[in-house]
Amino acid sequence: MPIAQMKTNYKFSSPAVRTSFLDETASELSEILRKPLPAIMIMLDECPMYMNSSEDTEFFAEFRYILPPEYSDNKSAFLKELADRMLSLIQKHTHADPYRVYMQFTEMTREGAWRYTG
Repeated sequence: MPIAQMKTNYKFSSPAVRTSFLDETASELSEILRKPLPAIMIMLDECPMYMNSSEDTEFFAEFRYILPPEYSDNKSAFLKELADRMLSLIQKHTHADPYRVYMQFTEMTREGAWRYTG
């Protein structure tokens, strides 16, 4: 199961706006990772964060994924696409400065990943 675990100090203006961000994140990941939408898990924690002597909007996101087979010979292209699309999405919804967005990517093996059977 692909997982996005995110933390931010951004205050979404309403639960509906936060849900819109989560829905769009899940849809983007489903498309990028070639996985069915029900197999995508998104976690979001809104919490105090402090970086470079500032509490301006910041964002931490960890993405755990299984590399789609068509990228087996070009993992760097896959990571660039994933990073670019996720950064664009985060900025669209939070207006975070890209220098205040940290992303971590962890590739999982098929054998070590949870299996979606729906």
